[in-house]
Amino acid sequence: MFYEIYLLFFQKGRNKVAQINKYELKNGKVRYEVQIYLGIDPQTKKQRNIHKRGFTSEKQARSWAKNTEADIDNGRLTVNDHSNMLMADWLNEWLDKWKINVKEGSMIIYRYQVQRYLIPNIGDYKLKDYTRAVHEQFINSLLEHGKKDNTPLSWNTVKIINATISNALEKATRIGYIRDNPTRFLEINKKYDNRTKRLHYWTVDQTEIFLKAAIEDKEPVWYVFFLTVLDLGLRKGEAMALKWSDINFDSETVSINKTRLYRKEVGNLANSIVLDTPKTEAGRRTLQMTERLKTVLKWFLNHSCCDDNSDVININLKAKNDDEFIFRYTTHKRGAVIRQRSVDGAFTRICKGLDLPKIHIHDLRHTHAVFMREAGVSLDDIKDTLGHKELSTTQIYAEVTPKVIQQASEKYEKYVQKKDAN
Repeated sequence: MFYEIYLLFFQKGRNKVAQINKYELKNGKVRYEVQIYLGIDPQTKKQRNIHKRGFTSEKQARSWAKNTEADIDNGRLTVNDHSNMLMADWLNEWLDKWKINVKEGSMIIYRYQVQRYLIPNIGDYKLKDYTRAVHEQFINSLLEHGKKDNTPLSWNTVKIINATISNALEKATRIGYIRDNPTRFLEINKKYDNRTKRLHYWTVDQTEIFLKAAIEDKEPVWYVFFLTVLDLGLRKGEAMALKWSDINFDSETVSINKTRLYRKEVGNLANSIVLDTPKTEAGRRTLQMTERLKTVLKWFLNHSCCDDNSDVININLKAKNDDEFIFRYTTHKRGAVIRQRSVDGAFTRICKGLDLPKIHIHDLRHTHAVFMREAGVSLDDIKDTLGHKELSTTQIYAEVTPKVIQQASEKYEKYVQKKDAN
């Protein structure tokens, strides 16, 4: 191991110096660490320092040092020793102080993960005592008995929990509360790796079986809702947020410009409709309706505007409908906007007894992506349709089905035969 030390900053008369040290790992790779000297603590008479290591370049280390110094100068970072802070206190501070610019939908998920899984299990640890070994033990315990009934949590759920705590502790290292992020280089005990290849889509024939059952349901709204999700590839919150003003029957398009935060519609907000803008700009999009969806939506608009127990359209109701939510009950709860629990319940009820592979509502969106890929639509176009920011996300949704493999093989066969003929 060897060191090269650089003195970087002497700002505003403060006794504050940053050092960058270069060192080697056992495998010979070069890394950099930063130590910022903050002077002597007047109470303890000891040196105050902020330390972080693991940077892969001097430029990266200098940037971190500069940003950390700026945080100290503007008061966002204090120079006290926070390593004795409890994990529970840090996680709450992270949510309240450092995640202020996050979309509300993401905050709901963060808060749920923190309150449901993190604080009850690791909240009593001090930051300095939450080591990599402790973290691996915690993650493996979730995969072994993480649910309330002591059964395993799914791999995807644990990945989200791990990402949440990793995000929180990365910020703790960034602002100098701890030296290293113990969630890095996580190793999962293979006996707890419960990943299985779960089916994420139905075939065309299977979706037709489901839709036929939905159209026979006593509440017409469910057939229209699930057909909309399937034919447009929408997220559940996007479909629940649709208003008639988002529908253009002339151009046969649907504008996706908002989402329902149905997870927030609880407690004091149980009777409210909570809307938000899409998570990213890619989420704002205009989609083309299928012919069957256009026909069904036109029918449902007229059906929603009929007086009770009548087939006669009320013109006043139809004029008022433009800024109303599309998916409202038309039977015993006539006029009430559908709720998330009702959506889940209707999906389960309709699927019951159909002898279909078990999928979730969100998998109708996967199904849409698979159908588009089987139809030969490019991944870039599927990405735009689904409102994904990254193509890698679309690749997860648009699975390579046996039909896609067969089509690719047939194209290759034709290409080879054409070459041989020449």
